[in-house]
Amino acid sequence: MIDLELLNKAILLTQKEDFDEAEKIYLNLLEQEPENGPLLSAFGLFYVNIGNFEKASCYLTKACEIKETLGTVSALGFCEYQRGRFAASAEILEHALGLGETPEIYTKLINSLFEIRNYKKAIEYSAKMHQLYPENPESVLSMIKSLTYSGKLAEAEIMCVNYLKEHQNAAAFWFQLGFLKELIYSDDNQAFECYKVASELGQPSAYYNMAVSLQKQGKHTEAEEYYKKTLEIFPNDENTIVSYGMCQLAQRKFKEGYELFFQREGNNYKIGEPFEDEIVVRCEQGFGDHVQFIRYLPFLKQHVKKVYVATREPLMELFKKNYPDIEFILHKDINPKMQSVRITDLAYILGIDFDNIPFSEGYLNAETTEIKSDKLKVGLCWEAGSAGIRTMINRTINIRLFEDILNMENIQIYSFQVQDTLKGNERYPQMINLSSSFKNFEDTAKALKAMDVVISVDTSVAHLSGALGVKTFLMLPYAADWRWFNDTKTTPWYKSVEIFKQDDPISWEKPFGDIICRLNEYSS
Repeated sequence: MIDLELLNKAILLTQKEDFDEAEKIYLNLLEQEPENGPLLSAFGLFYVNIGNFEKASCYLTKACEIKETLGTVSALGFCEYQRGRFAASAEILEHALGLGETPEIYTKLINSLFEIRNYKKAIEYSAKMHQLYPENPESVLSMIKSLTYSGKLAEAEIMCVNYLKEHQNAAAFWFQLGFLKELIYSDDNQAFECYKVASELGQPSAYYNMAVSLQKQGKHTEAEEYYKKTLEIFPNDENTIVSYGMCQLAQRKFKEGYELFFQREGNNYKIGEPFEDEIVVRCEQGFGDHVQFIRYLPFLKQHVKKVYVATREPLMELFKKNYPDIEFILHKDINPKMQSVRITDLAYILGIDFDNIPFSEGYLNAETTEIKSDKLKVGLCWEAGSAGIRTMINRTINIRLFEDILNMENIQIYSFQVQDTLKGNERYPQMINLSSSFKNFEDTAKALKAMDVVISVDTSVAHLSGALGVKTFLMLPYAADWRWFNDTKTTPWYKSVEIFKQDDPISWEKPFGDIICRLNEYSS
């Protein structure tokens, strides 16, 4: 039986912020009744109140093992959310809904699902929440996010604007409206103003998006100030630290940028320490990153007896054939005790700066698929992968804008678009779809080698084509990724790549016109 007098004293001490004394009482009570579920739950909530979510999670988990209640399970889900363990949070909160429903559970569950990019479920739960709680602000906001992530951007904007007409001080809605201005209109000026209003209304996370908007406009110095401002409020926010680093890298500030970029999680190597006899290179981020930075492996091999590279299955065959002295493994097979580095950090670790990028002439080889045509063979990739909706929309080009190229009589277009959400392969039957037969990147590489020219947005196909030394026309948005250094014609990463970049955020007219001229030169 719990000593209620002592328990109430612990709660009162917590309210008075006398946390040490409160903790002693809880520990004393637990010594007497270590298997008391309500007491374990109360102790877990004590740690929630003082912000120690790791300990809170531990005690709430024990409480749930004894007896599940809506309060304890949902509190555990909230804890995992605060710890950044969004997959665990989503699973726990989804289970909590089987015990009872509250707007708070739905909100945290939906946010968790968005964080792990399970957009399908996030959209489903947002619709259910909106049906149950149509007047709840979080319900409306979740619905706007769901419309955004399901591509219904105009509907999302209308819903957001209508809500703001009635609730002008709703900071989160100004924040979301800014995001929609980015996605729909590529209008970073308007987006910045919306984020600014959100920050003035008490949403400090808006400073980060203000920095992003400025960076996308090429205003790097101003962007840096807002990244610094964000870090004053959220000093350990990894996303801000990394983005600030990328802002520096975009300006070719190798050391300054990488000092920040290097702080990402998942790395147990410290700059300057000696390499061990064995090391594992983790291929994180997207396929294009793996392809781009694999070039540094021979330099690492000079310092280490045994190099393991943890990559993803689709790249395994291609990499094994090109680097036979390296052992490639899957991420699940990593030895956690082994010294490890991320593949995107190899240049920094090895001290090979941007003035000395190696193997720009190409460094991967593949057999050539036999593809016969009397016309100029042109590979095409128009859609970027799932690197977040902001990045995906920024890099993707609507397939309809390629119609003039698709209808050129002197060329034959071959599709390399595997994830074809825009249905370009269906809409344009004059394009021969090679991607449908690709089982892995070895197949993609073989087909790329058969092309005379490859036209691609900023995605893995462009990196692979450049790494193979195939002539490539890279189409870059006005706000391009850091690694292209705001270059507009060529890139030090790949000699075979020619850049065609927007000179304003809205129109692709000039890049397309220039590409058509170049294709006519090649085919004549």
